[in-house]
Parts: sequence; C-alpha cells; structure tokens
Amino acid sequence: MIDELNSKYTEFKNVIDILPVNTKYNRKRKLDCILDEEKNDNERLSIVRQEIENRLSKFNNLKANDKIEELEKQLEKCNIINEWNNYNTAYEKMHLDYYLYQLHRYYKEDLESVNACIKKILDSFKKVEIVLTKEDFDFNNYARDYMEKILSNASNEELKLCFEELYWKNSDIIRTIEINFKSIYLRNEKKINKYYETRHLEFLKNHKDSEISDMRVKLSDEIKALKGNDIYLEFQKFVSGEYSVSDFKEAEILKKRDTYFEENSYTYNNLLDLNKVLNEYNILIKYKYLLSDMKDKLDKKIELKNSKNNALKEINKEETSLKKLNAKRNRKPLFGKKKNDDKWLFEYKKILTDITKNYDEFDKACFNDLVFEKLTQDSTIIEVLRLISSNYLYFVSKTCELDENQSINIINDNFNELKNYVNNNDFTLLNNVALLDEKQMKQLIVDKYNLGRIKLTIDNLLDDNIDRTISDINNLIDYENIINSGLNIDDVAMYLDFKKLLDKDNK
Repeated sequence: MIDELNSKYTEFKNVIDILPVNTKYNRKRKLDCILDEEKNDNERLSIVRQEIENRLSKFNNLKANDKIEELEKQLEKCNIINEWNNYNTAYEKMHLDYYLYQLHRYYKEDLESVNACIKKILDSFKKVEIVLTKEDFDFNNYARDYMEKILSNASNEELKLCFEELYWKNSDIIRTIEINFKSIYLRNEKKINKYYETRHLEFLKNHKDSEISDMRVKLSDEIKALKGNDIYLEFQKFVSGEYSVSDFKEAEILKKRDTYFEENSYTYNNLLDLNKVLNEYNILIKYKYLLSDMKDKLDKKIELKNSKNNALKEINKEETSLKKLNAKRNRKPLFGKKKNDDKWLFEYKKILTDITKNYDEFDKACFNDLVFEKLTQDSTIIEVLRLISSNYLYFVSKTCELDENQSINIINDNFNELKNYVNNNDFTLLNNVALLDEKQMKQLIVDKYNLGRIKLTIDNLLDDNIDRTISDINNLIDYENIINSGLNIDDVAMYLDFKKLLDKDNK
C-alpha cells in the first residue's frame, strides 16, 4: 500500500507542476485539481487509518491477568511471618522504629504529618492490645494536654490551635511525645512480647514457620513467571516508555548473545540462572558499606555483650530525674510564690536532650544485642542481610553516614527493596558463603560460568561494570519474555507511531 500511495503522489506532483497558471481560468483549474486531490487524499487517509486501527485493535483489547493480582494478595498475606521474625524485636514488629523516625523528621516541618504519624503509633499499640490514654504521657503536662486532644479525635484545626497555644509555653512538645512513646514501649515490652509469642504459638498449632517462608518464595517465582510472559504487561512497558523498540533490534540482541554466550549455551534457563547470581553479587557491592560494618561487629562480638542493659540503665536514670523535675514543678508553691518557668524549662531541656541521646545509643545497643544473640563467626551473608533488612534504624543510620544528603524517600525505597529481595527469593551464592569468608568471589563466579561455556569475565563483575552486565542480561531476558508472550515488536512500533500521529492530529 505504501508503494501504491507514493506512486500516486509522485504522479499527481508531476501533473500539478506542469499545469499553467497564466490566466485566471488556469489558476482556478489548478486550484480545483488540488482540492480534488485533497479530497481523494482524505478518503485514502481514512482507509489507511481504518486498516491500521484494524491491525492494532488487538492491543486495545488486552487486559491485565487477574491471576497476578490474586497471587500478589496471597504474597501480602505472607507478611504475617514478620511478626515472629527472629532478627528483630517487638519494637520493629510494631513498626515503631519507622514511625518514630518519621515523627522525628516531621516535627519541625509539617504538623498534619506529625499528627498522622502519632495516630499510626497509637494504632500500633492498639494492635498489640495496649490502648493508651493521656495518663501514659507523663513526661510533662504540655505533651499530655496535646495528646489528650489527639486521643479525643480533635479536628486538624483544633489541633493546630492547641499546638500553637502550647508551643509558646514549651517548644519541645513533639520531642517529648516522641521520647515518651519510647518509654511507654519499654514499660510494656514484656506484655508486647507475650502478645507476639501467643500469636506465634497459635499459628504453630496447624503450621510450620517454613511453610510461610517457602510459600513466599514460591509465590514470588510464580508472579515473576506470569508477569514475564504476560502480553498485556509487556505491551504496557512499551506504552509507558519503560521499554524502547530500539532496545530490541535484532542486530543488538544478537550482539549481546554473542558477547556472553558460546554457541549452543544460550538458553532461557541459563539466562535466568546467570541473572540470579549477578544480582546476588551486585547486592554484595551495593551494600558493601553495611557488610563491612557487620564484619567489624562480628570480629568484636564479645564487646557487644550486655550493651543493651548498660544503655537501659542510663535511660532509667535520666527518666527518673525528669519525673522528679516534673513532680517538683507540679507541687503547689508555698505562700503563693510564683514558679520560675525559665529555670524549669532550662533544666527540662537539658534532661530531655540527655534522654534523647541515651535513646539513640539504646537503639544502637539493641541492634548490637541482636548481633550478639543471632549471629556467629560462621553466619552466612544472607543471614547477615536478613538481620540488616529487619532493622530499619540501623540501615538508615549507616546509609546516612555514607551520604548525609541522600533523600530519605530513596533510603526507604532501598530498604524495602532489600527486605523484599531477602524474603522473597532463594539463593545460590549468598546462603553458601560466610560473611567472614575471604573467598575470591569474582573468580569463583567466572570459573563456574566459563565451565558452562558462558563468556563471563572478571571485567564484567567490576564495580563500575556490574550494572551494565546485569542490564545486558536483563535486556536478553526481556526480549525472550516479549517473544514468549506472543507480542510482535514490529506491530508495537506501528502502534506507537500511529499513536504519535493521532496525538499530533488531536492537538
């Protein structure tokens, strides 16, 4: 059809070029000829559009696979296993580590976010059957008054007015509430631990822990397989721009095949196997700073003993001082003598600052306590990563040390990515190598795949090259998924070009 249209346009151009325009009649004749041709062009264009729409209508009728959503919901239910995670405490199980860190971030920025965060923390206590009242907030009267408003479900406007009134009397209201929540947790820690233990024992009456962890991996694999071969999802990746047609040109795909695979060694299973190990190795590179710190901790493991108890003693001492200070202030003054609020505020701020520092040290000590209890000199890398991915505050603290300007949203995304990766996969490399093992990992990987006639090199695994290597292998896997899904790349290219034309016409 394209050749036929081009021939007609050339023929018309030749005719129109020789038509005379020397008289009014000739000029009108030439204009009528152009208008007739324009009418014919529109008719032909309508036919062409209809033909393209007919060819591409199958794309508009594609639908998401309901099975994928169903499996994702089942995978979400498996998160119940987090309740008896051996690599963290009830503090992390309640997500207090995350919520209180966010509260600390928000307290100078956004009052509505502060209030939303406080309500989430209250809900976390409620879920473990601890309903808090204003009486639980005993660090100072201003914080108690504000919590009374929140607990009574006051509106945002009421909370704003209340906060503004109290803030000028004591600007440390939110910091006080933050530390008070930590203290409330410690007072109830035994009860909260009992709650999780009881739920776990109830679960174990009919199940084993391994059932859930195995199911997680199985469901994750099923979801990956379904997504990889789903024509709707593959097509949407082109529409959204995640894929580009140019990335899947045959010459480029063949070039990458020849780069990494000898003749007859290129198979889909070999691609998946190589991709799996490359990603495991990339985790070692990406989180080198965390694993290095964990090596230091394991080397000095004996020094971590009792670190939590020692930190707790300092907290108890400071909290006792704070409560004594509040009690002294709340006593009725003799002979109506006016209280010295300035002196009280000065002493209060000093003690609050000390308690805050002690709680920061306590958070570190709790993590060190877990390292002492849960890891040994022989612990594998995956065991260490499970401990890291179960402790948000450690991850954030060490990541911020590496780059203090990194966005907290990016850090949160990386933490969740690591957590999902560790929990939803089985492993070839990370579960067979101890953290303190000094094996030459690059050479080990290269030798293994060279034996299988896969042309992997040390250079492919260098820190500066590993992302490119993984990208190349992912590109080959994506190509195979596209083909297996039944999607025709040439048809996709036609669809995208046609969509551009339609968008242009509609402007």
